[in-house]
Amino acid sequence: ALEHVPNSVKLWKMATEMANEEDARIFLSRAVECCPQHTELWLALARLETYENARKVLNRARETIPTEAAIWISAAKLEEAHGNERFVG
Repeated sequence: ALEHVPNSVKLWKMATEMANEEDARIFLSRAVECCPQHTELWLALARLETYENARKVLNRARETIPTEAAIWISAAKLEEAHGNERFVG
């Protein structure tokens, strides 16, 4: 179904929910390419990534949707959780 409707956030979410963690990460990486304006997909991908990769994902998300507060807040929380308060501010 995703081949025919690649910009369906609902289908991406369904596919991700049915997948194991590694496949979910692959699905979400593709989902943010097809639906780059959907914050929840970026945040879900960042949650599945390692710290370094989550930083990269959230930086790409901020470039794509620079006015989305949830992305900025998630990035700040990620840095705080890793003791990098100097990056938050």
